[in-house]
Formats: sequence, structure tokens, C-alpha cells
Amino acid sequence: MTGLKHQVRKMLPERLRPLVGGVRRRVVANPLRIGWQRGRLVKSGRLKEHQLERVNQVSMRIHHRDGMYSGNASQYFQAGLSAVECIDEVLANVTTAAIKSVLDLPSGYGRELRFLVQRFPDATLTACDIQWDAVDFCVTAFGAIPAYSKPDISDMSFDRRFDLIWSGSLVTHLDRKATLDLLKLFSRHLSPGGVMIVTTNGDFVADQMRGGATYDLPADAIPDLVSAYDEAGYAYRDYDRGLGYFEFHPEERGYGVSITSPETIRSLAREEGNLEEVYFQEQGWANHQDVFAFRRKVSR
Repeated sequence: MTGLKHQVRKMLPERLRPLVGGVRRRVVANPLRIGWQRGRLVKSGRLKEHQLERVNQVSMRIHHRDGMYSGNASQYFQAGLSAVECIDEVLANVTTAAIKSVLDLPSGYGRELRFLVQRFPDATLTACDIQWDAVDFCVTAFGAIPAYSKPDISDMSFDRRFDLIWSGSLVTHLDRKATLDLLKLFSRHLSPGGVMIVTTNGDFVADQMRGGATYDLPADAIPDLVSAYDEAGYAYRDYDRGLGYFEFHPEERGYGVSITSPETIRSLAREEGNLEEVYFQEQGWANHQDVFAFRRKVSR
């Protein structure tokens, strides 16, 4: 949410904010508007042939409460495209089993899942998120298997294993303990030969913050966050209540913004004990977040 939107929202009487926000979200999620924006992206000349094919075939059903959709369908679809290309890059460099089962956590309302359905048409896809209505939408819109996340990741488990786990922009919102719990969860539920892919905020995001970006945090919190990152390689701060992310799910706690150095992620993987790194690309997702891939170590 931009600074201007924050200011406008604060000016509204509190009782009117949900109503006005709901109307705005429904307007920007109108299928005709989304279709028009997709058409502009297709004609922009920015996409390669295989990307054009994917965008032309992708579902335009975007839920009005999708916090990843700000009204810019071009940006929204390009993030999904980039996720699939991250996965393709990993799979091109890592020997894996046939991809028959895929987990998308956090799935949200399907920004990446709609492209994963295209990419792996013969696989079963599981959508998991803390937002139950988002998971239900993914079930209805994309035929996903539902799984509902819990506030404490250490309490979570699945009834199956996965050949591929995609976790785009979740570590970016967790503290150190929750990140370790997430790696443990994924490690327990990888199929033999399976691979997990996680994205993180690294040096690029720290540099963006030094240049004035706030990532929905108060501006006066940024200097301490960046300083902590420079000193320890991991920095985290909760979101403020009632704004930004929590406009969509105000019930959550322990969710904010983290900056994580590559070496810290590698340290957490070593702490987990069963993971080996098989891929890393700085700013690999959407030219913004770092991309890691891990798989379980093979017993010898």
C-alpha cells in the first residue's frame, strides 16, 4: 500500500474503511479490467514467446481480496511467470524425480498457482495458506488440494510428501525461529529426490531500504532494521496492526518483514541437518528476491 493510500485511509472514519476498501478492491479486480491489462502486457513486447503462451492461457480470475494484486495485472502476472521460470531454472540444473505432487505455500489466492497448474498439468497441486478463504478459492478456481496453515509452523504437517515445494515470499515475512521451523517442515515432507524452493529478502532489499523503501513498515523503523541486518545477517520487524498486510488478515501475529543474508539461510539449513543446497540465485525471482533450492541429503 502506497503512502498516499495510507493517508487517505487514515482520513476516513474507521467504520467506513472496510466498505470503501471493499468497493475499491472489487473495482480493480473486475475481469474486464484485468483482461485489458493482460492484453497490454501481451502487446508490450516485453515477453518471450513461451511467456506469451503462458500469459494467454492463464486464468484471469483474481479474487478481490488478493493482497498480492494491487490493481496492476501486468505486474501480477509477471510475478507468476517469474516463479515458473525460477522453478524451470532449478529443474534444469538439478536431477529430480518426476514432478507428480506440488506444494505452494503460501498459495495466497493463486498468483503463482495459476501458472503452476499450467506447468505441471499431470501433477496434484496442494494450496496451503493461513488465509482459509484464499485456499478455498484456489480449490474452486484451480482444482487444488486444500491445506490450511497454522500460526505456529512447528504445529503443521501434511498427509503427503511432495516432489516440488514452492515457497515464494514467506521467509521474507518470518523471524529466524519460524524460518527454521519452515525448513524443517519442508524437509519432513519432501519426496525422495524432491526439491524445495524458497525465496528471501537479501542485499538488494537492504539496499532498497537504504534508498527509502519501507516495505509497509514505518519509515522510522527502517534504519534499525537495516543496521541489525548488517550486524547479524538477519533482521525482522512485525507489521503495524491495521495497515498494509493486516488490512486483509488482521488476526495474525508474528508476521512482518525480514531481511536475510544468504549465509544465514545456509546456516539455518545446516542447523536443520538434513538439507543440501542445490541452487542459489541472487535476485532470482522477479529481479528482487533471492532464490534458494534445497533437497534432503541422501543416506549413505
